[in-house]
Amino acid sequence: MRILLLWHSSRGAGEDLDPERVAWKLQQIFAPLFSTTPQASVRRSSAASAVFVQLPVPGWKPPFFEEDERTWALAVEYPIDARPALEATGIHVRQDTFLPTLCRSLEGDPTPLLRDMAPPFSLAWASKQTGETFVQNDGLGQAQLFEYQGSRLWALTNKIFALKALDIELELEPEEWATRFTLGRFPLDRTGYKRTRFLGPGTQVRLSSDGVTRTTHDVLADWVSPRTLSPADCLEMARTSLLRQIKAAMPLWEQPTVGLTGGWDTRAVVASLRFLGVDFAARVRGHPEHYDVIIASKLAKIAGFDLRVQAYPGLPPETAEDCRRSIALAVLWQAGYMVTDQHKEFLANRGHLQGFVNIMGQHGEIGRAFFAKMIQSETLREEQYEDHLIQKFMARMSPFMRDSYHGQIREFIREAYRPAERYGLTGLARLDFHYLYEGNRRGMSGSLNAQPGVVFTPFLNPDFIRATFAYQGSGKEHNPFHRYIIATHAPDWVHVPYATDLRQANESSGKVNPSQAEGVFPSNWRQCTGTRNYDSALYWKQIGAPIIREALVERGFWTELFDPDKTEEQWQHTPDRLAIVHLVPHVLQGRLFS
Repeated sequence: MRILLLWHSSRGAGEDLDPERVAWKLQQIFAPLFSTTPQASVRRSSAASAVFVQLPVPGWKPPFFEEDERTWALAVEYPIDARPALEATGIHVRQDTFLPTLCRSLEGDPTPLLRDMAPPFSLAWASKQTGETFVQNDGLGQAQLFEYQGSRLWALTNKIFALKALDIELELEPEEWATRFTLGRFPLDRTGYKRTRFLGPGTQVRLSSDGVTRTTHDVLADWVSPRTLSPADCLEMARTSLLRQIKAAMPLWEQPTVGLTGGWDTRAVVASLRFLGVDFAARVRGHPEHYDVIIASKLAKIAGFDLRVQAYPGLPPETAEDCRRSIALAVLWQAGYMVTDQHKEFLANRGHLQGFVNIMGQHGEIGRAFFAKMIQSETLREEQYEDHLIQKFMARMSPFMRDSYHGQIREFIREAYRPAERYGLTGLARLDFHYLYEGNRRGMSGSLNAQPGVVFTPFLNPDFIRATFAYQGSGKEHNPFHRYIIATHAPDWVHVPYATDLRQANESSGKVNPSQAEGVFPSNWRQCTGTRNYDSALYWKQIGAPIIREALVERGFWTELFDPDKTEEQWQHTPDRLAIVHLVPHVLQGRLFS
């Protein structure tokens, strides 16, 4: 767990904001999330003041904070493959001075390193001689960093609610929240909060006594417009990119945990771990008769490794009061950036956040034509892609959203689709870029940053991105990269079906997954529905209804987004959204954790 809060005042660095006092306030703000008080490190210079709060991550070896005689440096998101990237430039460094050396190497022109370092990473450092302070994020801008600009105070953090430690009043932006509850994410650099923006890709911030300057180093152009390669070369580049990422990470951890499901992404990742002989602990979440559990158990048996089955994970709390607390804690920790329906599950079965090293298959969708499949692009002309994408997103809108926001939400979506033009991308490549830049960079960064440990996602690396954008073969929607990786690394798994295969086969034959059969669960909210471990609609009727009634009576910020009369009639369509937007102001005002 790491929280960075960095600030600069136009009246002088941190004037009237004592860093020790800010550190104490930061610890108090996030205290409800932790069983022990996180350790705080404080630094102050003529350029800026910084507070870095952290808890150790079991199983993770290198420190997140290092200093030598010239520089102090910290990693909010650790640069997993930075050592190989540094060594490729001829720089060899001792482990105990790794972060300071890396950061100094980024000060001049960071482009050569950014081009080859995988997202996400975010670094902050300062010169002990000059006091100049720097921040650098990854080339995609995947690392979660928020920049606040007030009239006399500038601040940067990876947790929006950390800004309250500087006595900054966080103000909600209704149009951006309306968009978030349509897309499932805030688009482009929007954050949902006034005067606060999401830091863009490849940004270096330099703070001196003269003020704040920013430079942008665009390496995305290299990733999404690579040299021409044959389909076979693209597949091999993608495969070796996963191996290279895993090899870079192996010295950094002790036995990590990895999820295994019935899907494509985790199978390719675990196949690669097997291929390299990595020592890992595998797990699967779900009812014992879920497709995911059935398939993962078969894969583990074939490979001969143990698999821990978490039979009833992810259930929300049993009472409305505990549900309210789970949602509020999720908002405190992630400011609305988690997956909507996971807010009520947050810390429901654990009292406090606990970090660990977690390997995940996320971002594999980069190579699986995610948005092309969503809009069925094969049935459309290229000029229709944008409008159909907008239609798909608008269909997710709550039926009680105020009509006055519909036009603005469409414009936000259209605006978010346009950055691909900078790189001359057309056709399916434009859809792939939209997934990378929006679905991945903005959507997934929020959900992954909800985890307090270290998350390693080997698919998200420059060569895998290059391979997917260079691939000119047909049928990317049929997962050629995953098929190739699995066939090469784990040929004994090729014949094992996927969850989608089993589901489609059973539906066509009229069979029902045993976990959904009558009598397996009581007919209440704990009953499985589809791929979920519980019935969310029933949950809100049987457990969460008091929160909804409270919102309907109180009529606070949510009425700026949603029409009250329509909401009262139709809240059952999207109750999670109503509950979250009702409770966000409560958390902002500290009314739930006094």
